[in-house]
Amino acid sequence: MMTHINLTTTPHASRAFSLLVPGIAQALIALDYAIVYVALPTLAQDLALSPGEMQWVVSLYGLIFAGLLLLGGSLCDRLGARRIFILGMGLFLFSSVIGGLAHSAVLLLIARGGQGSAAALMQPAILALMAQHFQGEAHRRALAIWSATGALGLVAGVMLGGLLAEFSWRAIFFINLPPGLLALWRVSRDFPLLRTEREKPRAGLGALAGCATAGAIVWALMRYAETGQPDFLANRLALGMLLLFIAHERFAARPLLSEQLRTLPGLQSGWISSACYMASVGSQFYAMTLLWQQTFGLGAVVTGLLFTPLALLIVAGNGLYTRLSARISSAGVLTVGFGAAALGLWLLSTTLNLPFSIAFMLGIALSGLGHGLIYPAMFAIGLTATPVMLQGRASALMVTSQYAAGAMMLAIITVLLGAHPSLEAWRNVFQWLTGAALVGMCVAFCARPSS
Repeated sequence: MMTHINLTTTPHASRAFSLLVPGIAQALIALDYAIVYVALPTLAQDLALSPGEMQWVVSLYGLIFAGLLLLGGSLCDRLGARRIFILGMGLFLFSSVIGGLAHSAVLLLIARGGQGSAAALMQPAILALMAQHFQGEAHRRALAIWSATGALGLVAGVMLGGLLAEFSWRAIFFINLPPGLLALWRVSRDFPLLRTEREKPRAGLGALAGCATAGAIVWALMRYAETGQPDFLANRLALGMLLLFIAHERFAARPLLSEQLRTLPGLQSGWISSACYMASVGSQFYAMTLLWQQTFGLGAVVTGLLFTPLALLIVAGNGLYTRLSARISSAGVLTVGFGAAALGLWLLSTTLNLPFSIAFMLGIALSGLGHGLIYPAMFAIGLTATPVMLQGRASALMVTSQYAAGAMMLAIITVLLGAHPSLEAWRNVFQWLTGAALVGMCVAFCARPSS
């Protein structure tokens, strides 16, 4: 395995340009996760997709992304974050071209699977590159800017999906090419290879078992979300893979999640916080998209415009994080963020029938600011004290827990809403999101002494 030492900090004058690479990559990952939702009806009509194929167009990206993250993180630690980023971005752009040229459901699904695989390579590579090339205050600022671009990419996906679908659904894939090519050009200039030392190669069986386990668990949760009932095959596959992975980690000479990785207190708090984030404000976009489009009957473009204030508040929260983290610990900022998010989500649950009331707007403001504080803070807690040789796997573990929790909350939302969701059912949904934020606040508060 290749592990990095003798870290250097990117010169101050070039830091703004250095953030282009992680910013663009994170925006593309978030954009492609959301953009298909609103363009799906037009796309399905043009390619004559069946209901089952429509569901897989949406879910295949997230399923493969979550399933391959641990492998992506392991490859980052083994081959270097910059190499894996270049490989991931190249695959992402190639898959986007295939998607834009697709003339059948099979080609479209291959493209979505390729995008998910590429995202699983890029996500841990992005975090590892930032940890290697930014230290201290610079790293905190980099995390804040990186998370802001992700929030903007998510909202851009909702807005652009509707707008581009009016022109041609193929544009939702081709739009990735210019920024992706720019990121490929900049990464070699802004992130030079670091001096390395040799370490014994790590067996790939643990990474494969971890990927299969994560993918099986997320698939089982997605099947439950689709049908509202447990899937016999998916549940047993998930249980079997989980037992296999536990056995491997227990008895293997070199487990994927080494003892050093498992005992890092910051990482433990980080991945639990990551799960709580996705089960609370991380699921807010999905819940409010369904609320506004299916219950209130708003169009895709109007829904995207309504998300703009929330996105701007998330960006404001990211900026506030850099100020607060200079005065208090990242765990303290995380506690404040989850507290604000919980209060905001609770206010939304009580005012869903008054979407333009002051209390509803305050709920949007608090949840948006909380979101902006939580996202960079949880990665700062989980990764700042993590050794460089473990950055890839540590970041992959955090993002895997994030998407597994998101799939679980999606299943819960589906059960709560039922076939014909009422306003009371929606209140229950936002109360569940509030509860997840409160759990995250407790985790962050308990992490304060060790952060």
